Amino acid sequence: MVPLNTIQKTSIIKRIDFLETELKDLDEYKNLDFNTYAKDRKARRDVERIIENIVNAVIDIGKIILAGEDLELPDTYREIFVKLGDSGLIDAQHAGCLSDLVRLRNILAHQYLDIKWDMLKDFIEQGSKEVKRFLEITQNRGLL
Repeated sequence: MVPLNTIQKTSIIKRIDFLETELKDLDEYKNLDFNTYAKDRKARRDVERIIENIVNAVIDIGKIILAGEDLELPDTYREIFVKLGDSGLIDAQHAGCLSDLVRLRNILAHQYLDIKWDMLKDFIEQGSKEVKRFLEITQNRGLL
């Protein structure tokens, strides 16, 4: 593993701080149900935007890590996590979970409420754990 330069480390640290805040904000919605999600525009908008922010920040961290490893950046965001897995920086199962989060990010604006709801609820219950795991891996692997 190639050490990250100071700019890369600083950029990751800023994103981790942002992620921690967003994850705390998302935690306020852990008991959100479908009826509230469907009827409360503010709650719906908040949850969707928070999740989108979280996934975007994780994508950014993944790109920075790949650049720091001097690995070619893939053409799609989902492939970032596949490449992190293929390079041994994260395990393959975790890479798959993170690439699924990118899928959620991509469909937030395009699906019906009931379809989005299932994916959002899954993110609130499980996806945020995968993000926290990614942050731990990032911090524990000496990337910072």
